[in-house]
Amino acid sequence: MLRPFFTGAEHVDATALLDEWRWLVPPSETPLFLTAMGDWVFGSPDGSLWLLSMLDGSYSKIADDSVQYNQLNKSQKWIEETFQSVWFDIAVGNEIKPGEAECLGWKLHPLLGGKFEVGNLQCFSMLVYQSLMGQLHCQLQQRAKAIPEKKP
Repeated sequence: MLRPFFTGAEHVDATALLDEWRWLVPPSETPLFLTAMGDWVFGSPDGSLWLLSMLDGSYSKIADDSVQYNQLNKSQKWIEETFQSVWFDIAVGNEIKPGEAECLGWKLHPLLGGKFEVGNLQCFSMLVYQSLMGQLHCQLQQRAKAIPEKKP
């Protein structure tokens, strides 16, 4: 059975899945949804909604409140741009179908030189992918901060 693109966070062990992301996601945030690409949507105490992206390792606001989010998510273009959902469709069309406890991910992450192509996609255990991506992005961001800027 094909998993839906969005899964409610109540259906997963969010504490375990987010363990390697605590350096970026404030503990005050409430996980709401998880995508088949491993991305998260969180609710903030102020009512805003935030995206944790596996692609770029960012935590960014995507809606001021649930009303705005519910308006935005009616647009297929917004879903594709925000959540990279087109890759889910491409993967499924190529018989790469993540199960309930899995997600789609990049064999070689694009930030490390992997190509945006179907041959670079595979199914991962959601727990493994969340851990790998949390560690990868933490290291990449720490390295970026440690490299001094060159003076002109």
